[in-house]
Amino acid sequence: MYSKPEFEPLSRDDVFGLIEAAAFATVVTSGPQGLVVSHLPFVLDRARGPNGTLVSHLARANPHGELIAQGREAVAVFQGPHGYISPSWYPRNPVRDSAPTWNFAVVHCHGHPVPLDDHGTARHLLQLVDVLEKDRDDRWRMRELGPGGMERRIPHITGFDLPIARLEAKFKMGQDERLYDTTGAIYALDDKDPALAAMMKAHNAHRQD
Repeated sequence: MYSKPEFEPLSRDDVFGLIEAAAFATVVTSGPQGLVVSHLPFVLDRARGPNGTLVSHLARANPHGELIAQGREAVAVFQGPHGYISPSWYPRNPVRDSAPTWNFAVVHCHGHPVPLDDHGTARHLLQLVDVLEKDRDDRWRMRELGPGGMERRIPHITGFDLPIARLEAKFKMGQDERLYDTTGAIYALDDKDPALAAMMKAHNAHRQD
């Protein structure tokens, strides 16, 4: 992935935090017929492996599952806050002569998937529900599927680990623009897109005029 030193994340925690906040990724694998793409939810185990391990699942009928069973290299792409940056938000100094751009945060997780057995898949599904239902009012629990509810579904699902062999992250948040221009964009985004504005503030806080 093309990047510049200015776009490095502030810390590994920022990278892991983006993965956990997104929880959903585009997975790309090269197969005999070309690229295969699926869109899947993930749980991140930060402590397993040097770069963490992702865990996910997909329908057993999904052709992507055969490539996962073969352990073919895959990349999971997680997208964070992003949005169009208009020069209309920049101060005239004396003119607004910077071009429009798009700010974004993205993480690429490369690795070779490892299929899970039925027990591992069931354990993953329980954990995924716990993560996604956490802090919800009147949260849903897997046991509400009723007797045999999990057992009926497991044969149609393939779970897998994706140990992260290579981790790439790009947090393009206006660090390479003039600070007064980026500050103007942050001010405009405070109401329009507070998540993007907050990330831009964090990644430009060290800069001085």
